[in-house]
Amino acid sequence: MRTRSLRAWLGMGLRGLLAWVLWSAPFYGAWAACPAALAQQDLTACTQIQAPPGGSAGLRWQRIELHSEATLTRWLDARVPDAIHLELWRASTGQAPHRERVLGAHSLYADRPLPGPRLLLPLELTPGPHTLWLGYRLHGDGVLTPQLLSPERERALRSQSDLLNGALAGGLLALGLGVLCVRLFGGSSAYLAYALLLVCELMLVTQTEGYAFAWLWPESPGWNQIAPQVFALATLAAHVLLALRFLQLRQRHPLLWRAHMGLSALIGVALMGLGQPWSEPLTLVLGLSYAPLALGSAVLAWRDRLPGAPLYALGVFALALGGIVPFALGVVGLNPLPFDHFVYPRIGLFLEASFFSAALINRMRQQQADLADQRLRRLAEAEDLLQAESQRRAALDLAQQQGLRLAGASHDISQPLSSLRFAIAALQRSATEAQSPITQHLDHTLSYAQTLLSDLIQQTRTELPLRSDHLELGPWLRTLAQAHQAQAQAKGLTLRVAPCSAEIEASQLILARILNNLISNALRYTQRGGVLVGVRRRPGGLEIQVLDSGPGLLPAQIERLQRPFERGSNEHPGHGLGLFIVKSLCAQNGYRFTVRSRLGRGSLFAVTVDTVSE
Repeated sequence: MRTRSLRAWLGMGLRGLLAWVLWSAPFYGAWAACPAALAQQDLTACTQIQAPPGGSAGLRWQRIELHSEATLTRWLDARVPDAIHLELWRASTGQAPHRERVLGAHSLYADRPLPGPRLLLPLELTPGPHTLWLGYRLHGDGVLTPQLLSPERERALRSQSDLLNGALAGGLLALGLGVLCVRLFGGSSAYLAYALLLVCELMLVTQTEGYAFAWLWPESPGWNQIAPQVFALATLAAHVLLALRFLQLRQRHPLLWRAHMGLSALIGVALMGLGQPWSEPLTLVLGLSYAPLALGSAVLAWRDRLPGAPLYALGVFALALGGIVPFALGVVGLNPLPFDHFVYPRIGLFLEASFFSAALINRMRQQQADLADQRLRRLAEAEDLLQAESQRRAALDLAQQQGLRLAGASHDISQPLSSLRFAIAALQRSATEAQSPITQHLDHTLSYAQTLLSDLIQQTRTELPLRSDHLELGPWLRTLAQAHQAQAQAKGLTLRVAPCSAEIEASQLILARILNNLISNALRYTQRGGVLVGVRRRPGGLEIQVLDSGPGLLPAQIERLQRPFERGSNEHPGHGLGLFIVKSLCAQNGYRFTVRSRLGRGSLFAVTVDTVSE
């Protein structure tokens, strides 16, 4: 059933992509005939794929026929931040074609004729016809869609673009800082992966919009040529990492986890092959192939009712169909809408960041609700345990009182019977031979009655329930610690019990509850070293100690952690009730609970029990 649903989703996506391509065909046909209609500039332009005499081979060429009615200054906007190679040839009436501008992969930013994040070529047009040849080679073998603008119009468009890019960069930075704050206060690793994704996307936008070359490395044209591919692969790798963490693919869908890991390996191959002819096509294929993989993974997580999965799926869908697919179509000349295809990545990134942030917030709220429920259940369990122990102690007290009353009554009855024995002994000394059998019978009867009462008192003394259990601390502590060995081994810690021959009278249930909490807490917050459980003799009792080699605590932390729902660190799972339960149980049973700690040296948690026997 799940496979059929996934196929339906993929089928819908492919049909939508096909419809988009077919819908964009009219725009592509118009572009092929005449890529830049410039009538509003008092110019006419048409394009042909034809190189001028002497033009460089291996380039895509556009021939533009212009006719100016007056002397004009125009800027030819290439609408790309850079190019591997760009040549501008020109011929006016009665002139042979000559090369006006050439920019190569090794041209510095200062070599550009006009400053700006995009390639701009100035043109001084006199009245009459002009022929321009624009030869180029772009990354990914893309198609150029130039535009001829007046300087005023170009500056207005640049201001609008700068404003939009600034808003996008500010939004990404704000989201990144917010996510990092959540991660510092105990968020999962998915928050860190999302922050990394935002950083990579910010760098990708800065590079693809041309700001990086202008501001960051204007004298490194070689790096500027490969930087878009590097940031694109880094963004893709951050996407994969976020999907692995947020969608929990390794636990829920091992097959999809392996697919993502294989994609990660191919990303590494593309990075190692930077500058090779096959590296850029591989990067484009990886980006396009990740879209259906990410969509399929998100849909399956949605079906599994994973918190935040619907919003995550919407984010992937928005990025794929609102950014990646139309931008790729624009690169190859199939722009689905009649405006700059560099707008699509910004739209896709904005929608993706918004949906992903909402998904993380949804996940965090759900986790907080689950944690609150767990805390309430843990507190209820602690209250139930205390109530059960209180009832047990009350029953023991009642049984003891009843036994003592019965023993007291037996003792009181035995007193007059002893007096009767003395009287019968006196009668036997003065009795006649005929009265002797009667006195002997009375003596035997009283002896029997006294024996019954003595046995009843002895039985009451033997069967009377005790308040405490008799514990041999050495074997009992080793058995208790054995239940925590798996937790210690999982963290590479040692858990030892010091040899002990002491015996103690105490409630086994309560003492086990106290020590289980202390040992579990010590193992949870200790990163190196281990935990030692031992017993020391103190005046009036025995002190059972749990020592760890953890980070240690400040005095204020010791007091705070003994309050309910207070945790030592948000990096470790827990409910903040362990030490509160220990303190409460010790107070109710007359035990003394103490904590001693030094920062960087570890902590000691001790429970002192007064009733001691050798």
